[in-house]
Amino acid sequence: MSSADDVDLDLLRKSARDFLTGRGHQDSVDDLARLDWIGLLAPEKFGGSGWLPVESVVVAEELGRSGDGSAWLGTLVAAAAVSAAPDDIRNGRLEALLSGAATAGVAIADDEVRVIRGDEVDLVVTLGRNGVHLIELSDSMVTHPDEDLLDVVRPVWRVDISSAPGMLIGSAELAGRLVDTARLLLAADSVGALSMTVERLTSYLKEREAFGAPIASFQAIQHRLVELLVLEVKARAAIMKAARAAATGDGSSARLSTVAHAFVTAKAAAAVDECMQLSGGIGFTWEYPLHHELRRVFTNAHLLGTAAGSRTHLAEVSGW
Repeated sequence: MSSADDVDLDLLRKSARDFLTGRGHQDSVDDLARLDWIGLLAPEKFGGSGWLPVESVVVAEELGRSGDGSAWLGTLVAAAAVSAAPDDIRNGRLEALLSGAATAGVAIADDEVRVIRGDEVDLVVTLGRNGVHLIELSDSMVTHPDEDLLDVVRPVWRVDISSAPGMLIGSAELAGRLVDTARLLLAADSVGALSMTVERLTSYLKEREAFGAPIASFQAIQHRLVELLVLEVKARAAIMKAARAAATGDGSSARLSTVAHAFVTAKAAAAVDECMQLSGGIGFTWEYPLHHELRRVFTNAHLLGTAAGSRTHLAEVSGW
C-alpha cells in the first residue's frame, strides 16, 4: 500500500475539479469509472488501482464540492468488498462495478438500510459485526424515499432487505475496515460541500456593500469567516491523517477515522448554516445552491451513523 505525495495529490485535486466543473451535475458513474475512480480501493490484480484511501478522500471532497449526484461512494466501497469475495461471486460483478455498468450502495447491516439512489442501484453491500454481505436488489423488494433525509441531488431510499438472501463475502475485520473508510469518505464529501459554500460566501461578501464598504471588510464578519476557514482546515487535516494511516495499515487508523467522522459530522451542518446566516436574504432563497450543500452535509451525517455513534465507537476502539 502506498500514498501519493503532496504534489501528486494537488495534481489529482486540480484535475478532478477541472473535470467536475465542466461535467455539471450527472447521476451516472460511467464517466467516473472511465477515470478509474471506482477502483481506488480495489486490488490491481483484479483491475483496480490498489488500496488508495488518500486519493479516494481527495476525489470524495471534490465530488462533494461539485454537488455530484452519482452513487460513486457506494460503488467504490462495494468494488473493494467484492474484490475480497470468492471467485464465483467476484467474477462478472466486480468487472461490472469497475466499468460503471453496475452501481451499488453501502450500508450498516440492518433489516432496512439507507442507500443513495437506492431505487436505481443493482447491489447493496452491508457492513456489520457478522461480516460483509452482498445483496442483489430486485424489483420485488420494498423501496421508498427516505423522508427524513432531504438531499434532492443524491436522493436516499430505504430498502427492505429483511428477506433478501445476502451472500457472505468478507470477514468482520474487513467490514470494520470498510465502514471506517466509508465514513471517512462521507466526511470528506461534507468538507467539500462546506469548502464550496465558504468560497462562494467569501466572494459574495467581498462584492456586497453596506454603509459604503464591502461587507467582508467588517471586523466581526472577518472573524466569522476565519472561524469557518479554520474549521475547514482542521477537518481536512483530520481526514487526511486518518486516510494516510489507513493507507499504510497503521493500527491507529480505525481510531483516527472515527475521530474525523465524529468531528465533521458534528460540525459541518452548523457551519453551512452559519454561511446561510452570513449570506443574508439570498441565503434563505430556496434556489440558492447553499441549500443543496446544507442538505448534503445533513444527509452525510446520518447515512453511516451519527456523530454520537462515532463517539461511542471511538470509546470502544480506544478501550475506554
